[in-house]
Amino acid sequence: CSDGSTTRLKVWSDGDVQNHDGTFSALSDSRIKQNIVNANSQWTDIKALVFKNFKKKDDVAKYGEGSAPVHMGLIAQEVETTSPNLVKEYAADAETDGLMHDDFKVAGATVKGIKYSILFMKATKALQEAMARIETLETKVTALES
Repeated sequence: CSDGSTTRLKVWSDGDVQNHDGTFSALSDSRIKQNIVNANSQWTDIKALVFKNFKKKDDVAKYGEGSAPVHMGLIAQEVETTSPNLVKEYAADAETDGLMHDDFKVAGATVKGIKYSILFMKATKALQEAMARIETLETKVTALES
């Protein structure tokens, strides 16, 4: 995608997305929302996540075991046991998803994904909770030291 002056967005062949400004956004105006309330604690949900390092099978097939990139992320089947709303199931595309695993070549097959943009929000909320806990502990330590 480009405007009259430069390229603004690229989608690379490996699926990466490059944005000219490094900014990705979503509409968040209060006028388009209703039933707005403070979010619940995310501490337990974030604490339960187990991040993994892995190589994707299609990358190994293309680049070889030694050259395939190592990624860090989550396994959808594990995440859905504690945070099912972070997992989305998509209809598998036999041509493209079939490169990742033969199971996806079957008619009606699905592939699971993680809603990483929602995970970012949950993690930010948990960070705020951690900051509040730290500030409380700092106050208690200062009082004890006095």
